[in-house]
Amino acid sequence: MFLGIPLPMIGFVCFIIAAIFIFVRPKTRPESSFFGGYILHWFHSLAWVLFGTAAFYQRASNLLAIALLIVGLVVYAVFIKLFLEQKVTKK
Repeated sequence: MFLGIPLPMIGFVCFIIAAIFIFVRPKTRPESSFFGGYILHWFHSLAWVLFGTAAFYQRASNLLAIALLIVGLVVYAVFIKLFLEQKVTKK
C-alpha cells in the first residue's frame, strides 16, 4: 500500500498513463535529431511502464522493484532534460 492505495492499482494507473502518452507527445522541432525525437516520443511512456512494473514487482522482489524505480527515474530525468532543452531553444 502507498498512501492507502494498493500497489497493483497504482501499477495499473501507471500503465494507463503510459498508454495515453504513446499517442500524446511533445512536438519536436524540425532541426532536432532523430534520437531527440525518439526520446521525446518514447521515454515518457517507458518511464511510466517502469514505474508500473515496479509497483507490481514490489511484493515479489523488493530489490527488483527498487531497481526498476531507479531506472524509471533516470529515464524520466533524461526525458525532462531534453524536453526543457527544446523549450529553451524554441525561443
